[in-house]
Amino acid sequence: MNGFNDKYLHTLDSKSRLLLPLDIRQQFKIRKGDQLYLIPNLSKPEYLEIRTEAQWKAYQEQFSRQESNDQKKDFLRYAMMFQERATVDGQGRVSISRRLCELCKLDATVAVINMQSYAEVWNITHMERKYADLVRAFKEINDRLF
Repeated sequence: MNGFNDKYLHTLDSKSRLLLPLDIRQQFKIRKGDQLYLIPNLSKPEYLEIRTEAQWKAYQEQFSRQESNDQKKDFLRYAMMFQERATVDGQGRVSISRRLCELCKLDATVAVINMQSYAEVWNITHMERKYADLVRAFKEINDRLF
């Protein structure tokens, strides 16, 4: 775990392939041929979650322990409709489909954020806007803690 410094700026190539940062590949033990789960988070602003198979299974287990209701069923349908799997190539890249790029508003340059238990891929403009909204909250938290 590398703390709070795990944000990387990367470029999607012409085939919408993302080179996963080495630190993330090492921490999550991602190797050539591994299957990753790509899940669009369509809250505003939109972003893409990337999880390893183990991370996805842990997420599913946590989800399955929740009480069954219509919201859980809707979430399950959403996950089944929109999540995609992608294989890591020999250079540590993963292809992001056009559909997911459009859903998550991903441009050529993206921010990859290590959330410690999974990674997020953000449109730079959306991330900066979100960050600007969080400055006051961060200051309040920082002031309370220190």
